[in-house]
Amino acid sequence: MLSRKPWGVSETAVLCAAVFATMLGSGLIAMANWGAGANAEFVQMMISLVFLQVAIFVWITFFLRFNHTGWIEAFGLGLSEPATAVAYGVLTGALFLPAGLVLQKVSEVIMQLVHLTPEAQAAVKELQNPNLSLQDKLIFGVAAIFVAPIWEEAFFRGILYPLIKQLGFPRLALWGTSAVFAIMHANEETLLPLLVFALALVYLYETFENLLAPIAAHSLFNTANFLILLFQDKIEHFLRVT
Repeated sequence: MLSRKPWGVSETAVLCAAVFATMLGSGLIAMANWGAGANAEFVQMMISLVFLQVAIFVWITFFLRFNHTGWIEAFGLGLSEPATAVAYGVLTGALFLPAGLVLQKVSEVIMQLVHLTPEAQAAVKELQNPNLSLQDKLIFGVAAIFVAPIWEEAFFRGILYPLIKQLGFPRLALWGTSAVFAIMHANEETLLPLLVFALALVYLYETFENLLAPIAAHSLFNTANFLILLFQDKIEHFLRVT
């Protein structure tokens, strides 16, 4: 059972507006025409990503200060046995990986039945660009593995979920924040697996009251997907040989 959080609807609405505006600005950066070049689109995507993540970290920090708390107190990071929370998070992330692949295949079948063509996310397409250097891919990996899980878990599980639950809508908190999390990634093929994964992340946070648990699961999930993309050609070659 999560402890009661000090923030209310009005200040959280302001935070949501700031996050939405930041996402819009990041999208405009990503869509702008910055000229040609082998890696121009990747560089543009990374600038957009850095702008998004740095800005949201700033908004969350101001939000917490306004509510007279900090990252450690607000999200239970200082609670006892953080190693246990991280371990269970890693275990959950590892166990979800095969389930996530199955759910993604289910999504592909459903999309084909309704005559939709599955498409990879823009970031995935860029990582599959043969002109990208290993260094470029690793830079993206750092953002996906170490940065994105922190702010996404802080925003969705740490701030939005407990607020909606405290207002007396526990089911809306669970399903609503999970659905928005999945939709935010803007990819029909990953919608179902990300929705189910988000439900598991909420369960982790509820169980340990420490955001380190869902952060660890999220980070491992992103790590596995990044490595699969990084070594996709070798994996496909190995599967063909065997």
